Amino acid sequence: MSTLIGNINVFDHKNHEWSIFHSRLSQFLKLNKITDDNKSAVLLTHLSDESYRLARDLVHPKDLEKLSYDELTKALGDHFTPKRSTFADRAMFYEAVKQDNESIEDWAARIRGLAVYYEFGSALDTLLRDRFVLGLGAGAVRDRLFEQDSATLTLARALEVAQQAECARRARSSVAGAAAEPRVKEEPVYRVSERRGFQGRRGPAYSGAGDEPRCSVCGLKNHDASKCRFKNYKCVVCGEKGHLKKVCKVQRASVARVNNIDTVPDQDHDDDEHNCKECQLFNLSVEEVSGRRAQVTKR
Repeated sequence: MSTLIGNINVFDHKNHEWSIFHSRLSQFLKLNKITDDNKSAVLLTHLSDESYRLARDLVHPKDLEKLSYDELTKALGDHFTPKRSTFADRAMFYEAVKQDNESIEDWAARIRGLAVYYEFGSALDTLLRDRFVLGLGAGAVRDRLFEQDSATLTLARALEVAQQAECARRARSSVAGAAAEPRVKEEPVYRVSERRGFQGRRGPAYSGAGDEPRCSVCGLKNHDASKCRFKNYKCVVCGEKGHLKKVCKVQRASVARVNNIDTVPDQDHDDDEHNCKECQLFNLSVEEVSGRRAQVTKR
């Protein structure tokens, strides 16, 4: 026995469409040059158990195995091919629209499939073209088709124009999306010191809007620089006379800055007053001298 060319699936009327199976079976028989005596056997052997039982019931009381191929296909075709309503079929065709997730090519194929059972006659090509164009959603693709001459526009040409317009739309969207994406360079974030920013611009004697000016010698608020008891003190940082270390400009300039952004924590001047060792030593010296003068006065 020679090897058969091609193959067909077993027909199950619950899952498969009879017209498609019948068409494939006809091509299979023709390709393998199967004779009329064997066509019925090929058909029956390609039916599922449920479909075979149904075919036997349809031809009862005749014997299923003794019927010709044409008799079998007629009995099955009459049963599986539903009666169609021309107006209902046309309504489905005229109301069809392209879905959002459906490509241009799939939409064109679907409307052709909808027109298979419709009796449109010679007007079929024109109706297919019109349904293809009018079924598209509002947008650049349909606007491009509306610009075409309906007297010369065919379905094939409409499909070609729609594909070109769709490709152009996608290209524009891709370019616009890429241009809209901001390119931000990542930089390290530092803490901004508002107090130090003002002092850097207006000098160490300024402590912010509305605050009392500080002494340029010691940094305190309760007196003027001319009356400061530290005005003759020599700074241990720059060596100049007339201010303490905590208000020294050289000391402040040594703090790392980038556009008024400090990399070290900010501290209040009142804290510096209590933590400054120079002030404490100077105060001890002044108190010591004052004590000696008091003893001399008593004597």
